[in-house]
Amino acid sequence: MTKKMTGVFTVEFHQLEAFVKVAENKSFSKAAASLFLTQPTVSSHIISLEKELNAKLFDRRGKEVELTPAGRILYEKAKLILEEKVRILEEIKHFLGTVEGELKICASSIPAVYILPFLIKKFNELYPGVKLKAHQADSGEVIRMVSDGEVEMGIVGTALTTDELVFESFMTDELVLITPACWEKKRFEKGKSVLIGDIIEERFVLREKTSGTRKVFEKALSDKGIKLEDLNVVAEFGSSEAVKHAVKEGMGISVVSQKAVLDYEKMGFINVYRIEDLDLRRNFYLVYKKGRTLSPNAATFKEFILNLIP
Repeated sequence: MTKKMTGVFTVEFHQLEAFVKVAENKSFSKAAASLFLTQPTVSSHIISLEKELNAKLFDRRGKEVELTPAGRILYEKAKLILEEKVRILEEIKHFLGTVEGELKICASSIPAVYILPFLIKKFNELYPGVKLKAHQADSGEVIRMVSDGEVEMGIVGTALTTDELVFESFMTDELVLITPACWEKKRFEKGKSVLIGDIIEERFVLREKTSGTRKVFEKALSDKGIKLEDLNVVAEFGSSEAVKHAVKEGMGISVVSQKAVLDYEKMGFINVYRIEDLDLRRNFYLVYKKGRTLSPNAATFKEFILNLIP
């Protein structure tokens, strides 16, 4: 016999939290572990939801569970409800003069490694009650995560022209040429500039295609009428640290953020030069969704960064 829904949906937040965790982990046991609950407790929450909705929410597939069509509908709505719960609690705390809770952000590699630790340290000194959870990805992935609502705010080294997102500049940067410390083919005076024509035939080690650093370099070359295909690119890496190590080992030369090379230059592993005839300046940006009101913690973090770095 099919039970008719009464029109009154009685549900508790902890039931939705358990449901979302099971959906994301595809496992009752993993969900229970992440919530510090017993598996029978999680199972009880799901059974209560299924009874209330009169709908099956999960199908078993071997050792894993998958959402049913009804489960997929509830999953999307449950995430929104839980996000709104967090925002409501934050707003009340801010109204009462308390800044605390959690803020998830995502940053591309240069900001994540060389800028964000300093920013988080300073922010925590002012707002010790806010726990910042930082995720690192390339610029393209950061922008996607912000656009899809997976994180509220990101930090990237490249901006897009879009009606959906806001890119707010807060810091400048410049890319520089790095070469092995014992570069035999060409020896330039340390601390001086070079021309792109001096190095165009050398072996290059670059960041991956979706990297903000790579995009800035490609644009600078294009402005001079040079295509990336004109260079002898021998390898691509997913991080500036990997690029620096490859250059140190003599694989080739590269162009990276000046913020990323201070340690290797100080230790004598590489030489650093400006490329005089390429415009390799760029900005770092806060990126967030246009038209969406930032949570109190995100708004506080934004104001903090813009005031800290004029």
